[in-house]
Amino acid sequence: MLRLQAVQDKDRDLLWNINQKYLVEMTDFYADRMDQEGNYHYGHFEDYFTDPKREAYFIYHDSVLVGFAMLCPYSNIGQKPDYSMAEFTIFPSFRRNHFAFDAAAMILDRHPGKWEIKYNEKNHGAKKLWHMVSAPYKPALYHLNESERVLSFVLPEDSGMQLELSDHEWPFEYTDHERTIARAVVFDEEGWLYFVRAERDDEFGKCTLIETSGGGVETGEDLQAAVRRELREELGAEVEVIEKIGFVSDYYNLIHRHNLNHYYLCRVRSFGQKKLTEDEREDFHLSTLKLSCQEAEVLYEKQKTNRLGRLISNRELPILRKAKELIENAIRDADTH
Repeated sequence: MLRLQAVQDKDRDLLWNINQKYLVEMTDFYADRMDQEGNYHYGHFEDYFTDPKREAYFIYHDSVLVGFAMLCPYSNIGQKPDYSMAEFTIFPSFRRNHFAFDAAAMILDRHPGKWEIKYNEKNHGAKKLWHMVSAPYKPALYHLNESERVLSFVLPEDSGMQLELSDHEWPFEYTDHERTIARAVVFDEEGWLYFVRAERDDEFGKCTLIETSGGGVETGEDLQAAVRRELREELGAEVEVIEKIGFVSDYYNLIHRHNLNHYYLCRVRSFGQKKLTEDEREDFHLSTLKLSCQEAEVLYEKQKTNRLGRLISNRELPILRKAKELIENAIRDADTH
């Protein structure tokens, strides 16, 4: 289990030591030099123990220290952020364990407000991480100089449910690609919900599963535009996007994939013809399920006897239960107007 632990005054030496090792790594991107005592200058280090606007965290996986983060309110672009990611790292031996994204998401989730994150264009890992983490908040990109960039964005007080899940069904080896996915819990004015049923016989095994409708976001496509397109294709539904339910990060270790799932609550306006792909028709035999919330929960629980079913249910049951509350509110609001 990944967790954050706030750095305290007694941790001063430990934070200094691991930050020095991190600064050695950063010499790949910056021309910093050691002083005569073998240390790299870090002018604001003591401020993290005296200034309440600065925070530092150790990142642990169970009882093992795997990284750290340091936050401050300093702006690189002349603005007034609530938070700026001064330093962040996962130690090299843990970087293939997908800890960086999960830890960064946990930090952001604890700190709603205006953010700035600076990275060096030559640091390809940092660039990929920060663009991926900030993508749901539509960041503005600033060019400081030839190599440095700043992402600026606002994390709302309530940006929906945020979950970070691991795959315990198949052993983790490595992750070689991410997939950004837009999904929806779809309901009509009577409170019925609409899902897809897939009949699979592939590397995950032979199984029939329930899942929310949705799919991969195309290059340059807005998340809400993507979810509308997916619902039109898979359900034949034209919808109104009510609100974002939340975000779930999970993994399919069998195919080495990190899934970035954005869930929306959508109300049906009308149904028309579906536009299923050949794979969806021939390989998955995709069909529509019209269910009550209780019926859907029963099916999600039943498919936990299957390995892929457990991954899907662990991701979607919390979303479904949150959606149930939101749907009740949406129908109540519609009745009063």
